[in-house]
Amino acid sequence: MSRQRTVNDQGFWHSPLLQGCTTEDKTALLHLLTSPVSNIIGAYPLVPRIAAAEVGWSQDQWLQVIERLRAEDLVWFEPVRMFVWVRVWWHHNLASQTLGPKLRARTLDNIRQLPEPWLGPFLDAYKARLSEEHRTLLDSLLAGHLTAEVSSVPYGYGIDGSSNFSRHNTNNKTNSKVTPTPDAPARSPVDKLGIPASCLAQVEAAIAQAQRKGVSKADKQVILAAVAKPFRAGHPPRDAGAYAYAVAQSLVTTPQQSTTSAEPSKSELKAWANRCFCWPNENPSNFIRVEESGFCEQLTLKEGKARHGYAPLSRGELLSALRQGTLREVSAAVFEDLAKGAWL
Repeated sequence: MSRQRTVNDQGFWHSPLLQGCTTEDKTALLHLLTSPVSNIIGAYPLVPRIAAAEVGWSQDQWLQVIERLRAEDLVWFEPVRMFVWVRVWWHHNLASQTLGPKLRARTLDNIRQLPEPWLGPFLDAYKARLSEEHRTLLDSLLAGHLTAEVSSVPYGYGIDGSSNFSRHNTNNKTNSKVTPTPDAPARSPVDKLGIPASCLAQVEAAIAQAQRKGVSKADKQVILAAVAKPFRAGHPPRDAGAYAYAVAQSLVTTPQQSTTSAEPSKSELKAWANRCFCWPNENPSNFIRVEESGFCEQLTLKEGKARHGYAPLSRGELLSALRQGTLREVSAAVFEDLAKGAWL
């Protein structure tokens, strides 16, 4: 049976959240808001291959667009479980109606299917759209103190029955990181390894990509444990996805790696930590910053743009050059300016 999904036209096309989005980005977001497999809370399982086919794209194209939407915090996507959360869902649907007698059982079931690291951020964003009365009801339902009333008739989708959400949503935003409320303070839950929920989907996507390309065959949990180290040490990487991909690569011995010298010692890493160098020396457009984790953050300037990534210090001749002291050191402020795009 088909269902009606309503999108607030002015709230979508005139939304300041979408100002930096491309036509592809908006098409993908519109599809996620109206997907045939969507549910009443805007967080649901989604197969990339099928979603891509529905909009006439390849799977790779769809994943690239979703990654841009993820970077703008408009969408979260968990590639392993193939689960999506449309972060602007409540801009177009009334949260209060999901707790009506006919819908609350379905709502609770949908919430319980969320990936565990997403539960806290989702509830923060959800509760921010509810009245005090509805927040109390939701807490009671989640705690099991009340029974969700299940109607004997098929579930309706009352939240899709009206398109006039403009007044309700004018001053509200889904992004719990910038609109915390006293009843639902902004939180950054972490998994048991210490990786923040806001980074976990990006990290897992990078690991899956590395394994899919065959550049890493290490177990996912082993890679996650290695990626988590700088987070637990209080020095999170600037780009969690790029860092995870580099870690995944480093956990497989390649012919290039087998010819390098031993791994850097803790004392060496401590001495080099946060220092910046031009590498290789003959290319003044490549820069690295050494991290105590045993990796280096890389910046490559090409055609006026900076490309960003990570690599293990033991790869190639970098470690030998560091030990020999032959690299040209640059100011950390220069590296930061480049990283922030100040010179682009």
